[in-house]
Amino acid sequence: MKNLKLLIAMVMVSVFAVSCIVDDEVDNGFGDTPRVVGFLQPFESVNYFEDLGVIRRDFPVSLIGGADGSVSSGDITINFEVNAASTATAGVEFDFVNPTNSVTIPANATLVSIPLDVNTANLNPTMKTTLTLDLVSVEQNGTVISTLNKTFNVIFVGCQSTINNFNYNCLVSRDDGAQWNHGTQGYVVQDVNTFKSQTTGGWGQGTIAADQGMTFIDICGDITVPVQGLAQGTYSNEVKGLTTDGTDGEVLDNGDIEIVYSIGFSAGPSVYTNYYTKL
Repeated sequence: MKNLKLLIAMVMVSVFAVSCIVDDEVDNGFGDTPRVVGFLQPFESVNYFEDLGVIRRDFPVSLIGGADGSVSSGDITINFEVNAASTATAGVEFDFVNPTNSVTIPANATLVSIPLDVNTANLNPTMKTTLTLDLVSVEQNGTVISTLNKTFNVIFVGCQSTINNFNYNCLVSRDDGAQWNHGTQGYVVQDVNTFKSQTTGGWGQGTIAADQGMTFIDICGDITVPVQGLAQGTYSNEVKGLTTDGTDGEVLDNGDIEIVYSIGFSAGPSVYTNYYTKL
């Protein structure tokens, strides 16, 4: 795996359909706590591949739970700081719009954003860089910072993935030793640097769903598998990467691709490795 690490706890909304293999209810535990603030998601990629000048981008901080979901009758000021692990530099990839390192959720509101000016001409064309922000304190009694939602990564990406331009032979192995060869496959582009495979796990095309693809992200050669439902949400089984730093796989120097992920079942998760040999 590459050494460029991101503190990513991938949190995406899984899409659930009527049919399911296993379906578990999750309690977020916020109902009986004080008001809780945090980032809505753990990271966001900022992708620009040409000089478009300075572009303003906003990254939300939200009232995400507690106090029975009620809003506050007073302002909630939240202080943040730049984590020392950041690899992006103020004045290069970005500039802070507000130099005070604080934002305020207004009374009776649920949301505020941290604005950044992105210097699109300065994004690295071969390597991702990351601005890591930590929420550190709240200036209102009865309001706390969510432990799980206190850190946010702005990932600056100047390198555009081209893995969809090729075909691959797909070999899949499971942690119990089982293996499947799914033959020649390509990738479908879903968004910038975001792709969908043709199969997931050991199931061949068309065996359990019309679309058995798995969504994954390639950021400068590092692969991330976001949380998603099996077979593009046909089943509620949770498919996700294993790491918290965005290295669920990688594009190797020879163009081959390795992706490691788990699929949840009622008896527990199984770990799969997809190895794509570039043809």
